[in-house]
Amino acid sequence: MTQSLRDRNRRSLLRAGLATAGIASFPGLLRAADPIRIGFLGPVSGPLAFVGQTNQNCLALAVDEINAAGGIGGRKLEVIAEDTQMSTKVALDKARKLYGNDRVEVITGLVLPSEREAALSVAAAERKLVLYPNFDEGRCHPNLLTTGLAANQSIVPAVGWLVKNVGKTGYALVSDIGTNREQTVPILKTSLERQGGKFLEALYFPFGTRDFGPALQQVKAADPAFVWHSIGDDPITLVKQYKSFGMKPQLITSIMHESIAAATDGDAVGALSVESYFMSIDNPANRKFLSSYTARYKEFVKGRFVRGNAVVLPHGERTYVAIKVWAEAVRLAGSTDLDKVRSALSRVEVAVPRGVVKVHVPTGHLLCESQIGRVQPDNAVEPVARFGVIEPQCAKS
Repeated sequence: MTQSLRDRNRRSLLRAGLATAGIASFPGLLRAADPIRIGFLGPVSGPLAFVGQTNQNCLALAVDEINAAGGIGGRKLEVIAEDTQMSTKVALDKARKLYGNDRVEVITGLVLPSEREAALSVAAAERKLVLYPNFDEGRCHPNLLTTGLAANQSIVPAVGWLVKNVGKTGYALVSDIGTNREQTVPILKTSLERQGGKFLEALYFPFGTRDFGPALQQVKAADPAFVWHSIGDDPITLVKQYKSFGMKPQLITSIMHESIAAATDGDAVGALSVESYFMSIDNPANRKFLSSYTARYKEFVKGRFVRGNAVVLPHGERTYVAIKVWAEAVRLAGSTDLDKVRSALSRVEVAVPRGVVKVHVPTGHLLCESQIGRVQPDNAVEPVARFGVIEPQCAKS
């Protein structure tokens, strides 16, 4: 071998070594040889199992669509799933396993705020993201991306609409969890009073409550214009008993969707829902989403269909949206590194079932339309008021 050839080989090896060292120095860079791992962490057992399982279904749908299109930068997505069992301790232990042993880049599927906080504590230490697919009180954290509406995008505009169209006195029936006591009810009360209304009372119920009769008698005696409910573990029983007691106040909630309507045998008709997504939204992305979900999960929904489509909860749509938004950010960043992904989030704009969404990076929430829908006799939820895109605000950091 000549000296010049040896020199060229040495330079080639040096360049290769530097390239390898560069990759090793940036483990978040996309490399086609390795799958990108996503953690599913949600309640797939217990009272909220149907919600958790729907989230898991929609995650699988989004992942399969992304993989069918070539993955992200040539890398396929791989899901590792764990059950929170509706336990904060289990959620914490499973989050440690997913971020630690399984080396997932992100976790989604969580339903309860306590589950979110457990996963978030681990994500912050591991410099990873949590994608929370639920409405919230405006929880903001650098390691959190929330795809449901914040309180100022839902409660605040809804109260303004109620005061103008329903009446000025309100009552609340809510699950006894910290976020309802510390955020939801105070925001509801403050919003109503600012609109010149009067907040009468809030009644709190532990998970597992099935007899709402005494509380409904109190509400009937108080005679408010509307009742805001946030009964998370069994909203179906609450709605059915509300109807059986002949309640006159307008029922409104962030926990009303086509699946609950279908399960109440008509008792939910006329109830209002504050949401970013209804199955009745008519756009190409939602038509495709519903068609794919129906074809794949028609047995899972156990006969609950609305206008020819298998019922899909807003929680599921939020999970689907979370992965689509995150995947686009990773694609734009060319990396799964937290800082690079967060920087890329400001450039994300994707068409999803609810419509076109962007990310409000300072709060870690989405910019999308807020609306109120009314349950119809065929269990569909049709919008009655649209508030446009409301910039999210942090109620809790």
